[in-house]
Amino acid sequence: MEIKNVIFMGTPQFGVPTLELLSKTKYKPVLCITQPDRPKGRKQKLSSPEIKITAEKLEIPIIQPENVNDIETIKLLKKIEPDIIITVAYGGYLKKEIRKLSKFGCINLHPSLLPKYRGSAPINYTLLNGDKVGGNTIFRIVAKMDAGPILSQNKTVIGINENYTELYEKLSKAGAKSIIKLLENLELNKILEKKQDENKVSFSNKINNSDLIINWVNPAVKINNQIRAFAEKPATFTYFREKKLKIIEAEVLEEKSEKKIGLIIKVIKNRGIVVSTADFNLLIKRLQPAGKSIMSAFAFSLGAKFQKNECFQNGE
Repeated sequence: MEIKNVIFMGTPQFGVPTLELLSKTKYKPVLCITQPDRPKGRKQKLSSPEIKITAEKLEIPIIQPENVNDIETIKLLKKIEPDIIITVAYGGYLKKEIRKLSKFGCINLHPSLLPKYRGSAPINYTLLNGDKVGGNTIFRIVAKMDAGPILSQNKTVIGINENYTELYEKLSKAGAKSIIKLLENLELNKILEKKQDENKVSFSNKINNSDLIINWVNPAVKINNQIRAFAEKPATFTYFREKKLKIIEAEVLEEKSEKKIGLIIKVIKNRGIVVSTADFNLLIKRLQPAGKSIMSAFAFSLGAKFQKNECFQNGE
């Protein structure tokens, strides 16, 4: 059975590669559904989702309902008679009426190897836990969040210092290719659905501010994983001279920490700032002072002129 009428649902940058790749194939969406424009930044200026901006460039019709399950949206979708509905980080719950609308149902691209890391922050949790392998899952949407049968999975090796920004981009591009391959296989009836193992389920909860605070009492690897999990945005942070300091990149050294926790031990020219942790020293390589751009830690040290026995604080 041929797939003709495709509806795409997404909101942030993660879905952009999929929308762009779909538009270059016979699966170009006939409609794009995204979240409404929202106030953003300090000035709370109304800002369009990245998917809306991309859809406009690709000349794909767009709607932005406050509630995708409202009567008007359902009427429009029924009129289109979609063959499939593809969602990538849409950010809204689809009720049964939408899920049952299309011939091939509703599918979702999720950046984890389900049933691992169901929920809203799978990439962050992959890095927080120091996983060496991550990936994408495409699954059929059901009533329960991220619990539907798996249609395809693709693994990716995670670099030892790979951060959130890098992994986000890698998975978004790989996911786009996976979606196209899946659509081709659906047409050929080559897909075998696989139930998720409920005994292996784990969750990635919504990230809040407390997750971003560095606790120097932790082991160096745990702190480094935390830095990687939120770099470059929103970024983990510490306090220095009572001002917030975002830490963007670090490296675990082989030197054992024998000093006070959080102590600035030394500065290595053109490399960064060495800080003590619960076990090994951590080399801070890039950081971002409040109100400034990301810079090298060494450049920051030249201006800061560290005093003897100065420490980074947890901000508790």
